[in-house]
Amino acid sequence: MRTEKSRLRRSLSSLQELMRQVRHYVIRDQVSEINAALRGHYAYYGIAGNLRSLLKVYRATERYWCRMLRSRSRDGGRLTWDTFNQIKERNPLLRPKLRLPYGKLQALAVL
Repeated sequence: MRTEKSRLRRSLSSLQELMRQVRHYVIRDQVSEINAALRGHYAYYGIAGNLRSLLKVYRATERYWCRMLRSRSRDGGRLTWDTFNQIKERNPLLRPKLRLPYGKLQALAVL
């Protein structure tokens, strides 16, 4: 099973809108808002066979968050990936997790 393209696009656009809204928050608060949205996305779409789509959402969120941090000030364009990774080590984004792994999927199958 995979996430439909339209739903994936809609999820990404809502995450981008959220990041635009929290752009000027303290980084700790930004991470809590972004992680809440990611947690909900992973809970809804985190079924067996959909890990690739979850990883796409994670990577896109990571890239867009870096872009938002770069746009916070005049000197923000100097934010490198190394600096961004240091920020992520202190304030990690939630990694994708399957809420319904393959083992449990078979138990729910109805013939």
